[in-house]
Amino acid sequence: MMLSSRRLYARGLALIALWAFAVPRLLAYAPLAGIPAWPDGNIVMHLQLGASPRLSDGKTWNSAGIDMLAEWNKQMVRSQFTTVTDSSAAIGDGNRVNNVLFSSNIFGRTFGPDTLAVTTVWTQGGRRVEGDVIFNSRFSWDSYRGPLRTGANNAEFSRVALHEFGHVLGLGHPDDGGQFVSAIMNSRAGALDALAQDDRDGATFLYASTAGVTAPIITVPLVDQSPVDGDSVDFAVAVSGTGPFTYQWSRNGTVQGVSTAQWTLSNVAIASSGRWTVNVTNSRGSVASSMTLTVTARAVAPTLTRQPSAVNARKGQNISFDVAATGSTPRLFQWRKDGINLGIATASDTLTLTDVQLADAGAYSVVVSNAGGSITSADASLAVAPPDTPAAISSAPTSTTAAIGFEATFSVTVTGSAPTTFRWSRNGVALPGAAGTVAPNNPVATLTLPRVAAADAGNYTVTVTNAFGSATSAAATLFVAPVSTAGHLFNLAIRSLAGTGSETLIVGFTLAAAQATGTPQRLLLRAVGPTLAAFGVTGTLADPRLDVFRSPSATLIVSNDDWAGNATVSLYGARIGAFALANPTSKDAALIHSLTAGGYSAQVTGVGTGVALAEIYDASDAYTDLSLRFTNLSARTRVGTDGDILIAGFALAGTSPKTLLIRAIGPSLAQFGVTGFLADPVLEIFRGTEQIAENDNWPGTSDLQNSAAAVGAFFLPINSKDAAVILTLPAGPYTAQVRGAHATTGVALIEVYELP
Repeated sequence: MMLSSRRLYARGLALIALWAFAVPRLLAYAPLAGIPAWPDGNIVMHLQLGASPRLSDGKTWNSAGIDMLAEWNKQMVRSQFTTVTDSSAAIGDGNRVNNVLFSSNIFGRTFGPDTLAVTTVWTQGGRRVEGDVIFNSRFSWDSYRGPLRTGANNAEFSRVALHEFGHVLGLGHPDDGGQFVSAIMNSRAGALDALAQDDRDGATFLYASTAGVTAPIITVPLVDQSPVDGDSVDFAVAVSGTGPFTYQWSRNGTVQGVSTAQWTLSNVAIASSGRWTVNVTNSRGSVASSMTLTVTARAVAPTLTRQPSAVNARKGQNISFDVAATGSTPRLFQWRKDGINLGIATASDTLTLTDVQLADAGAYSVVVSNAGGSITSADASLAVAPPDTPAAISSAPTSTTAAIGFEATFSVTVTGSAPTTFRWSRNGVALPGAAGTVAPNNPVATLTLPRVAAADAGNYTVTVTNAFGSATSAAATLFVAPVSTAGHLFNLAIRSLAGTGSETLIVGFTLAAAQATGTPQRLLLRAVGPTLAAFGVTGTLADPRLDVFRSPSATLIVSNDDWAGNATVSLYGARIGAFALANPTSKDAALIHSLTAGGYSAQVTGVGTGVALAEIYDASDAYTDLSLRFTNLSARTRVGTDGDILIAGFALAGTSPKTLLIRAIGPSLAQFGVTGFLADPVLEIFRGTEQIAENDNWPGTSDLQNSAAAVGAFFLPINSKDAAVILTLPAGPYTAQVRGAHATTGVALIEVYELP
């Protein structure tokens, strides 16, 4: 778990956020710079967390929050947390109510993408007056002890609350200040779920220790005020140390009759002007704080004695804008970014942003107002540059197979501060000329071998380097093989009725290789409906959708609905010789995708029912003995009569013949729970218009049985009316047609297997 400050408006509004899911790191306590502590007394927290389930450790939201506040109370003397559970107090920023709640936003502003919780802090007149804690309701929360869990409940409420309540007290992230010890207040934490010694020391520093008596220390000093005759003036000071304390107030050295830490001078007069001082004393010593009180007869409009200055920062840094103003008090400061108000006007003359992001860049100004008028400061620019980060590789290169004479490409995505250089190596030896500088607008390091030779085979890595570090990728293997002339299946096309539910057109295929290389095979897959009309087909499927699943897990791999004129689809379609999808706005579906070895199914669905053509093509640049190839192509669909019979086209490439097992299954589908199967399928094989084979009722011969067993095809009963043939065919296109004997109809499965 990473605890990281997000955005801070010091002396006004402070946002301190808890972030999740990072590497553990150590740390030490540090009070938030410029953020004063609370005055003596109770810090009332309004728990407005809503109804609670029973959490993993038996707590509720309320009981967990109360327990965490109690842990801090053990370390404090002069102030204590108290609670109002299920409070109905108003929820808002700057209303002096300490809200603790779940919300989807930070009083109207969005959470960061990984922010679990945010603390907003308000201060006025040099003292802390409000601290709100907002837990991000986008996350799934639980409460438990021990190491952080992964999964849905990794937002752990108790340790998040303990950290955020530390921010309410005034503790920051010690590791942001270069201190490295174990603490719940670290910006990065691991399994720590309780206060560490460092956290206890921090609370003691701000709110006194129970171990012995310590001298008083001013934690909330007096500040100069310029009221108008007749106003009320609040005097307040806060100290740490060991009580009880005595307070002695004086004006211009004359002791006044006041002995409390806070008091109000009502109906102030001009004669009350002067130098006011309070001395705070206990048994160990004393400390003083002073302010100048200037009372005027009427309100004096504010003037700016110091304008805000421009700031240049890097992403993740903390920055501040401040101004100095004179004029009657109270003075309100409305900070703005690009002319838009940031929150509401407060008494803070300083705006601090922590962990600035690129989106924070802009022009910042402030409108200072009081009863006498207002004045607007000049704009001060904030420029935010990306952080200095070492070069790294976010995506490793992928192994590939290439045929001799064809192109091979490796690439990685690079991160880190520019400029970043890269150098490719083969088998650990740098390749001449394979180096360059990563383009900031396209952070990819690419190696292209335009014409692969046998000597190019090997393991390829890339090293990326910038001024802050370097990284070397994992190795990717280039397998090189000569172009093969061996016969092999490279295409299957099924034309049939398609729709939804039981009318889904399902095409199965298997990719395998003689030698495993792990290299994906590029395929072109199409589901054609409307374009079939150009070939005289009527009743086409109006809007086919193509989904590809991996078998047997039925995991969806890739989908397409409307090919939208994809240039890559057109390019490979033309190379392969597939008919063109001429209209880029047609509702046909098509995609290019690379798949690894295994079994897959391509499913064609659509609104209504119509004729569709499902096509699968090998779209690799060249075929080698190492290439993945189709070892099985199949399709299951409903077989009608006349123009609605099952028509499966397949093609063989290469110069040597290939032996295939082709089956048309009907009755044997019953063993898989298929109903309405085609009772007596007839299988016909055509080359062009010439019928070259036909079977009605397979003969059950040993060669058919042995061939089916060799390729892992399921068993056919000897006397079934399924059809099957073994054919040795030269390269070229073929058509397998399945119809029902005597014009019967039903569901049938066509299978084409490559035999060893």
